[in-house]
Amino acid sequence: MKATKNITQGNIYKNLFIYAVPLMLSSLLSQAYSTVDGMIAGKLIGEYALGAISATGSFEMLFSRLNSGFVAGFAVYISHLFGKRQYAEVKRDVMGASWVVVVFALLISIFSIALRHPIMRYLQVDAIIYGQAEQYFVVYTAGYVVLYLNGILIGVLHALGVTSFSLYVSLLSMVLNIGGNLLTVLVFDMGVAGLALSTVLSAAVATVIYIWMVCRAFREMPSEPISYRPDFRCLARSWRYTVPAALQMMAFHGVAFLIAPAVNALGAAATTAYNVTNRLYSFSWAGLSAITSGFGCYVGQCAGEGDPRKIRRGIPCSYVLNAVLLLPPVAFVALFAPQVVSLFFPTGYVGEAYQQAVHYAVYYLPFIYVQMIGHVLHAYMRSLARMRAVLSVTVLGSVVRYVATMLLVPVWQLEGVFMGQIISWAVDGLASILLCWCLYRTVPQLQRVIDRLLAKKQTHT
Repeated sequence: MKATKNITQGNIYKNLFIYAVPLMLSSLLSQAYSTVDGMIAGKLIGEYALGAISATGSFEMLFSRLNSGFVAGFAVYISHLFGKRQYAEVKRDVMGASWVVVVFALLISIFSIALRHPIMRYLQVDAIIYGQAEQYFVVYTAGYVVLYLNGILIGVLHALGVTSFSLYVSLLSMVLNIGGNLLTVLVFDMGVAGLALSTVLSAAVATVIYIWMVCRAFREMPSEPISYRPDFRCLARSWRYTVPAALQMMAFHGVAFLIAPAVNALGAAATTAYNVTNRLYSFSWAGLSAITSGFGCYVGQCAGEGDPRKIRRGIPCSYVLNAVLLLPPVAFVALFAPQVVSLFFPTGYVGEAYQQAVHYAVYYLPFIYVQMIGHVLHAYMRSLARMRAVLSVTVLGSVVRYVATMLLVPVWQLEGVFMGQIISWAVDGLASILLCWCLYRTVPQLQRVIDRLLAKKQTHT
């Protein structure tokens, strides 16, 4: 198996599909063991245990997505270097960025654990689940180094065109995580802390394997020997990609942190239902995320090669494949909502949390197609290094979501949260369409963007 792959050569539909299928399966595997986490929490620990592991989720997501944004921007930067065959620069900056992530993760872990009580008070964690939520939070945040390093290594491999390998690692992680969950909960009686520990340990094993694969990819790229010592100058070379992308993710997911107190204030049942709906959303999102990631890598490599016509051909292909791959999971969850939702609760439970989650699956989840519109165009602009444009659109959508949610929650309770999300997707999609139509649509427009991009790249390398 080659450790690198150029996906700009050949049939684009075939290349994107082949690139995306392992990603989609990896994501589904991740969702599978996340679902098992939820099932173990709900069925073996208690009806509100699922709420406990998600009560601080918006805070954890805030920094996780900040790291994911950095990784997404950095992957675009690496895909451009790889497209230009600047292999020494690829190796040098991958090493530097990995050290950046390690230091960042350590600082966030220390900060989060030290300030956990003020954080949980801000989030208005219900007293019923406070103790369990604190246990999960401490163990999970202590493992940020392996979780975040895992993310950047995967991003680098995807930028180099490698996706199938992550499928095998995800399968191994799933087995380790599920086995660890059962061992810590049933044998050692660790409760929700055992779930967090299993997640961290399985991620640690995966991270070691990804390090090996990245080293193998390095050996396939001929260049001068590189230093493995910390070098933070990669931040100066890649900041045009990483900083706006990180801020974009922060804005997109940061709004969840801002509205979390409103959700938690509705009670433990609402917190639990909201966790279940997020899992249903993530399961349905797998295909969209995979194709869009492939599309972003494709655009990045095409930009590195300086070919705007190939870039334009990728847009309709991405939309077609996304629409097709979204349909099965969304339809399955919506049609079998009662059966799917019941997996997260004790047998026979049909209380408020269950009913709210079923209602979301049937009536709100299909609107994920609205989000698809903007999401594809975000990847398109991000891969062209139009990070400020993506950030501006995302901030607009996040502001709309926050305002709409705060206005609707007092009237519609948890459904107000769902409606606020859909409204923000619509605004984001419309703004993205207008930007791309006016600035990044024609071949001459794209050529100017690529020329500026390559000129800046030459200056900084």
